[in-house]
Amino acid sequence: MAAKPQAPAHLKPAFELLPLTAEDAPRCVDIYFAAFQNPHSLACWPRVPSIRAFWEHMILDELAEPGAHWLKAVRASTDSPANSTSSPVAEQIAGFCKWVAPKPGQVPDTTLPQWPTDADGRLCDETFGAWAKAHKELLGDRGHWYLEIVATDPAYQGQGAGSQILRWGTERADADDMEAYLEAAPDAVRLYEKFGFREAGRTDTFIENERVNGEWYRNLYMLRPAAKKGN
Repeated sequence: MAAKPQAPAHLKPAFELLPLTAEDAPRCVDIYFAAFQNPHSLACWPRVPSIRAFWEHMILDELAEPGAHWLKAVRASTDSPANSTSSPVAEQIAGFCKWVAPKPGQVPDTTLPQWPTDADGRLCDETFGAWAKAHKELLGDRGHWYLEIVATDPAYQGQGAGSQILRWGTERADADDMEAYLEAAPDAVRLYEKFGFREAGRTDTFIENERVNGEWYRNLYMLRPAAKKGN
């Protein structure tokens, strides 16, 4: 029997997706803070130890959440950009995500966590509360795949890690004949549109505190329709 032909090396994915582990939590926080330099993130989350601890604990608490798929994009080769934010031990993790599997018959949970003291609790309540409400209003109890969080180390952006993360979830949404949903900052919209997401709503928030000097921030709600059977 002839061997199956192998894909040319240049066509192999630059990253592979692996399950996130507890040991990866600190690296994920590094990536998140490096990737999100927008007014909302900077205003909500001062880069101080208590905020890092909050994010690490949140990731650890949610790793075993029913239906949650925490994944990391790992560099397939041994090379890494010289300007990567990673430590030598975890330098190959280029990005991470949390996809949540469909929960037909359940409406999205709008409960907010207890914010750490150093966060801007008022802004967190206003924005995350509005985003959770929009999620509930747009999807109701329809089952859907939800990309709750995704972040890529800026040193790896544009190299395909984000696309592989999007492809992982959208392929499962298609297999399940389900919609997919995410929230997006404007600079990520083009990538999401490549995978079939379209704007379903938006929220504009004026942000002003000791870290952000009066800027508008836009959050978009994006839906991807269920695949048409037979396509």
